[in-house]
Amino acid sequence: MAHQIADRRRVYLACRAIFVGDKAQLRRPKKVREEIEKRPSALGSLNRDLGIEKVVEILRDLLERRVFESELKAKVEFPELFLSSPRQEAQREASEIDAAKSTAEALEEIVSAEHADAESDEGFGDVRQFGENVKVEIDVEQAAPRQRVVLPSLYPTYIPYKAQHVILNEAQRMLEESCFEFVQKWAPAVLEEQGLDCASSVELTKWTRLLAKIADKMPQEAFHLAVTPLTDILFATNKLRHSAVHRLPTTARGIQDLVKSAVALTFALNDQKRAGQLEEMCYELDSKIKAMELNKNVLENSVKVGLEEIQRQREALDRKETEMIANMIRDDRENKGLIGILLEDSVGRILEGAEMEDGVRDQNGDVGGDRSLGKVTEDPFTVYY
Repeated sequence: MAHQIADRRRVYLACRAIFVGDKAQLRRPKKVREEIEKRPSALGSLNRDLGIEKVVEILRDLLERRVFESELKAKVEFPELFLSSPRQEAQREASEIDAAKSTAEALEEIVSAEHADAESDEGFGDVRQFGENVKVEIDVEQAAPRQRVVLPSLYPTYIPYKAQHVILNEAQRMLEESCFEFVQKWAPAVLEEQGLDCASSVELTKWTRLLAKIADKMPQEAFHLAVTPLTDILFATNKLRHSAVHRLPTTARGIQDLVKSAVALTFALNDQKRAGQLEEMCYELDSKIKAMELNKNVLENSVKVGLEEIQRQREALDRKETEMIANMIRDDRENKGLIGILLEDSVGRILEGAEMEDGVRDQNGDVGGDRSLGKVTEDPFTVYY
């Protein structure tokens, strides 16, 4: 059964982050349906609008055609989803750089603060929550003339802090365990000397300092190094620890970089098991970030098209408004002129009628004159025979 391209595109966007890895190999309707039903809050509107049966049918078709497995196939199937102008890319890159700069400055402050006395938790004052939108109320009567709407950017990309907290804390725990097991294998006397009996005995930054201190005493085969010096690999993970411990909101790409630093350290310590697990976390992060960015691109582009249409409608309404006002003024001017002409005609008729009446009265007076002058008076005593 053929489905509309808009429905297929919507299903792909909503489920791209779900059907990755092993889940991209699912084909049976029951299994596909189970994945959808696991996430009622995230996919509820999709199921209500299209119906879960239709969603499953579309998903099965996309899965069989391996659209979720291959970004190339996805681009062929939905080319419009991957359109992005150079200007948009530059703006997004700039936003990522700005966010990374802010994070780096915050980390520097954290490192400096750790050498000072801890501040009291009291007196936080007013704090605007991360990602909170600031609302400004405007008096409509005093508002400035409407300007073209500037579309707010959805970048840089952030994941929910709860997910960030889980990822960084687990990565930190894995690194502490990796460091402990490494020292336990290659320098057990150091653990006994320092009184360290488990991975949680000290935090990650102390483990990396300890490793840097004893690295020269380790045999060459203890480490698996390539080009990057060991000290750089060790201390690169300090950012991960500071971000996790101090609850520093970090961009999704920044989190991925932190986990990559963890991967590098576990490889350097020859901890293949944890390196593989951390690499898988990196893959999952990259997959979810791409899904988020794709969705952001579609949202921005669709809203941009909608706003452009609204702007065209607004301009048409503005033209209509101007035309209506101009017509009102023109019609009033024409009516004013008409009334003037009518009044002039009325005054002319009034004055012309008055002149005619005066002429008639003058004419009647000249013809009648004084009739007593020519009258013959009869004697009332005259007797006629």
